Amino acid sequence: MKAMPRPSHSKRKATPMKPILFALLPLVFAQDAASRLIYADFEQLDKDKRPMSARSGKILFESNAQNPAGKPVIAPKMLGPQAPLTQRIGFEFNIPEPNAWAETSMKIVGLKDKGYLDDWAHTLIVKSEDMSSYGALSLEIGASGVSQVRIRLVSEGNGVDAGGAFPEIFLPVNNQLKPYRVPLADFKQPAGNRVKKKVTAEQVVKKLTAIQISVTQVPSKGFLVVDNIAFEK
Repeated sequence: MKAMPRPSHSKRKATPMKPILFALLPLVFAQDAASRLIYADFEQLDKDKRPMSARSGKILFESNAQNPAGKPVIAPKMLGPQAPLTQRIGFEFNIPEPNAWAETSMKIVGLKDKGYLDDWAHTLIVKSEDMSSYGALSLEIGASGVSQVRIRLVSEGNGVDAGGAFPEIFLPVNNQLKPYRVPLADFKQPAGNRVKKKVTAEQVVKKLTAIQISVTQVPSKGFLVVDNIAFEK
């Protein structure tokens, strides 16, 4: 896991790519607390001043690639409040060629973890939760350098074996931070012969441990920003 820098309240350019525009007003939600669960608004910080999910889950930044010599570069970023926007989180990414596949990802764990296993992978012990009473995932997201991002529903270490092929969607985005609402029924496991273990979105949502947001375009270089992730009825 990459260390998260302290939140910065200074105004600075995040990347030499075409900048994400932050002038849009945040989405105003009319739902009450019973019909909307805030999953992550990135206002909470741990004792090391790193952002957490709304209920103290860790935020993990990862990069993977088919070509070990061409592993993507990912640089986590915090964006301090700039009225009318609140504190946001994101990352710069640089995914090079040649790579048959590659990704840079941010994984938001929902609940406070139980520590790490004493294994070679230093596996995080996460708790699951049943989110099946909700019907949609909402978030604010924008990105420069790519036209879409992948969002996955993740369940790890809690009896749901997807072989890494978790239900996902590819969400079209642009360089403005905009609100989106995605029905959970739209999340599907990838198709193809490489997917050996079949699971449904319904199975994963009943034992959800994290939301993963990824850039998968090869090659690509830019900046992704996200805020206000929630589950809605």
